[in-house]
Parts: sequence; C-alpha cells; structure tokens
Amino acid sequence: MRLWTGRAPDTAAAGDMALLDERERSRFEKYGDPVTAAHYAGARAAIRRTVARWHGVRPTEVVWGTGRCPGCGSDRHGPPLIRAPRTDWRVNTSRSGAWWILALSHSVPVGVDIEYRRPLEVPAVVRRCLGDQERAYVAAAPEGSARDEALMRCWVRKEAVVKGWGIGLGTDLAHLAVRPDQPGAVLERTRAQGAAARELWVVQDVPAGADCLAALARPAGPSAPPVVQPPESGVWRGGDTAGSPRPGAG
Repeated sequence: MRLWTGRAPDTAAAGDMALLDERERSRFEKYGDPVTAAHYAGARAAIRRTVARWHGVRPTEVVWGTGRCPGCGSDRHGPPLIRAPRTDWRVNTSRSGAWWILALSHSVPVGVDIEYRRPLEVPAVVRRCLGDQERAYVAAAPEGSARDEALMRCWVRKEAVVKGWGIGLGTDLAHLAVRPDQPGAVLERTRAQGAAARELWVVQDVPAGADCLAALARPAGPSAPPVVQPPESGVWRGGDTAGSPRPGAG
C-alpha cells in the first residue's frame, strides 16, 4: 500500500494542462474560479505523473477508467481504475482545495479521503452523517477548531470507506461507525446477491501534513502498514527515461 500527498499550485501551469485528458479538461473548463481550476489541474497532473513514474511509463501513457458500481452495476459512477498501463495496482484519489492524496494498492481495493482544516457547518453535517457515538464524540470536543476537527475526522474516515467500497456517498453514512476516538476501526460490510455475505474493512488516519486530515480504508487482514512516499518519488521529470515498473505487493 503506497500513499502520496501534495499541494497543487494556485495558477494553472502549461505543463499540467498538457497532461489533462478530454474528460479532465472539460471539468477544468467548468470551474468559474481560476484558482479552484488551477488546483484541480495541478492535482490531476501530479497524480498522473506519480502513477506514471510508479509504473515506469510516461504520463501521457496513463489512461483512467471507471469500474462497475458494486451497488447497481453501472460503469458510469464506479470506483476509479487504471486502464493503461496494464497493472494489478488499484487506485484511489481525493482532493480538497489545493491538497491531494493518491493511494495505490496491489490487487485489493482501497479508499482514501483528504480534507483541509477549515471551519465547518457542524449542525447540518451532524444530522446527515453521524451515528450516536460519533455525535457524542463531536459534542465532547470544545467549540471552535477542536470540534471542527472532531467532525472532520469522522467525515474523512467515512468518505474513505465508501470510496473503497466503490459506492460513493450513495449510502447512509450514519450507519458507518468509524470510531474516531480510536487509531482505527473495523467495519463490517454486508453484500447482497451472490457476493460474500460478510466482509471486514479497516479504516485509519494517515499523515497528510499540518494543513489536512486524511484517512485510508482497506479490506481487513494481514497487510503491511501503508507507506507514505515522499512527493518527489512520484514526480515525472521531462528528461527522465521511462524506468522500470515497481514489482511486488503492498
């Protein structure tokens, strides 16, 4: 399991724009704020460079795809995947403002979420996505930044879980008990119609710098701890040769 985090620039760089595919460029053009658009372009380009370097290919050779939704079977809103190069590595990403996170997991699904620290509208979010224990955890924190952080810790864990499951936010988040008072939590996922009836997942906090909170979710079981890679290990430099793929599991 490998993780990278980074911060996108506040202005769109020509080199970043050149790496966006048609779908990414269309989304870029829909942003009304140039800084928000630059953050999106910079994050997508950095993620593409990182995946390319990990696989020993050029950034332009990376092709994104979408897997089938485990809930409805649609391939229009399922989990992200790498269509090219051919690979056993599973991918998940998240962005919050200028900050981004990328997870690569060998052969098993993974979910990540990142949120930059900021004041939150606590009451509305609490009603929508927290269970009773999580409400108590948030309410016990002093008002202000400590309470905002308590809520955000619940939120990033829940997002990481549903992204790992490949179902997005189309579920009742209040029923996902992510135990923000603990270093990590084990959750049981109940599948329907032919799949394994019981599946255990682990969600945990991961380091993302002083400005952000982040979480990672993965299937439970024997696994090496996630490795947070230095940002430069995933940066493609134009003069580099392709290099060689990264073997092994993690």
